[in-house]
Amino acid sequence: MTTRPSLPPLEEEIQKEIAHLTAHRTEMIEGRLERVLSEVPYVDTASLLEGLTSFYRERMERIPSATQYPEATPWVERVRTRDREIQQRTGLSDREMAVIRSLSEYLAFRGFCRAKPTKVERCRVAYCPETDQGELHIKNVDDPATYWIPDPPISGGRRPRPPARYLVWDGVGSGLHEDDEPPELFPLPIPRMCLAHCDDVPGAIEFVTRYRYFWGWSNVVLHDAQKRSVAIEKCSFNFIEVFPPDATGRSWVSGMVCRDPNSPQGQYQARKRREHRARFGLSLSEGPDLVFWDVCTRLERMLAGFLTSRSPIRLEEIFRLFTTPWPDGLCKTGVKLHPAMAQVAYTLQTVATVSDAKGCTLYRWQRGPKPDLSWPERPEVARFSWE
Repeated sequence: MTTRPSLPPLEEEIQKEIAHLTAHRTEMIEGRLERVLSEVPYVDTASLLEGLTSFYRERMERIPSATQYPEATPWVERVRTRDREIQQRTGLSDREMAVIRSLSEYLAFRGFCRAKPTKVERCRVAYCPETDQGELHIKNVDDPATYWIPDPPISGGRRPRPPARYLVWDGVGSGLHEDDEPPELFPLPIPRMCLAHCDDVPGAIEFVTRYRYFWGWSNVVLHDAQKRSVAIEKCSFNFIEVFPPDATGRSWVSGMVCRDPNSPQGQYQARKRREHRARFGLSLSEGPDLVFWDVCTRLERMLAGFLTSRSPIRLEEIFRLFTTPWPDGLCKTGVKLHPAMAQVAYTLQTVATVSDAKGCTLYRWQRGPKPDLSWPERPEVARFSWE
C-alpha cells in the first residue's frame, strides 16, 4: 500500500507568505491592478473588476469531488485554512485577497470580454540529459522590469544530493486574453501537489492530465532522477498537450506558444485570438496583437531549431543562444515590438544548472537594478558538491 506523502508544515507556509506579502504588498495588490489597467486605460476600474470578490468566494466553495480527485481532500482544507489565516493576520480585505488569489482567472474567464489588453511574452526552459559537460537545465526569466530588484549574489558550498525519489517542475507563462471557464474552479496548487504525490515523469503525466481543469496558462518541463523528461503545453484550463522528448531526450517549452497549431489546443488558441480581435474590432492582418504572437512563434522556432540540430549540445553554444539579444538570440532587451504595445519585456535572468556525478554548477546572468538594467558580460558561477 502506498502511503500518502506528508504535506509541508502549514504554519511555515503561512509565515513565509505573510513575510513576502509584507515586503511586496504594493506590487502584489496595487501593482497587479495597475498592470492590468495600464493596458486598458479607457475601462473603469470598478466596472472591470465588478464581481471579482464574489468570484473568489465562489472558487473557494467549489470543492472538488473526493471520488474523482482523492488526493485533493487534504489540500482543499489546507488552502482554505491558509487563506483564512493570512487574511486574519494581515488585515487584508476580501477584495485585496481576491486580487492576490483570483485576479487573473476572473479576468480571463469573466472580465476580459469587456477589455482588450495586450500580452507580454515570457520565458523559455530547456532540459538536456547530456551535454559536453553534464546534465543541463536552463531557463530565461522574462518579464516587464517594473518591479525588478536583482537577487543577492550566489555562492557555492554543499547541498544534499537529490534523492532517488525526486521530480523537477519548471514552467513559463502561456495564457490567453479570454479562456472558457473550466468545470472546476477550486484553486488547487497543482505544481506542489504533483511534486508531493509523484516521483517520476510517467506518474506526473497521469496526475496533471487527470487534474487538467485545475491549472493552466503555463507550459512546463518535467524531468526526473532517471533523466526522463516531458514538455507539457497548457495555454488553457480546458486543454493539455503532452510532448515526449526527442530522440536525444531533450525537452523544452516557450512562453505563449502552441508548437502544434493543428492540435486541439492549438486550434482553440487560434480561435480565441480571432474572437478577441473581432470583439474589439482589432485588425486581422496587422497590429500589436499579431506582432506579439508572431514573435512568440519565432522565439520557439529558434529554440527548437537549436535543440534539434545539435549533437552533442555544447554549453558554450546554448549559453550564447539564451543570452544573445533578440532577434539573433533569446534574450529580451525591452524592445518595443510595436508602437501600440503598452508593455515591454526583458530577460531579467538566465539561470543554468549543470549536474554531474560529483555535484552541480550554477550559472546565472541577471540584469542590474533600474534604471540601467545592465546585462553582465560574464555569469556568476557557483559550484556545489553533493554531500
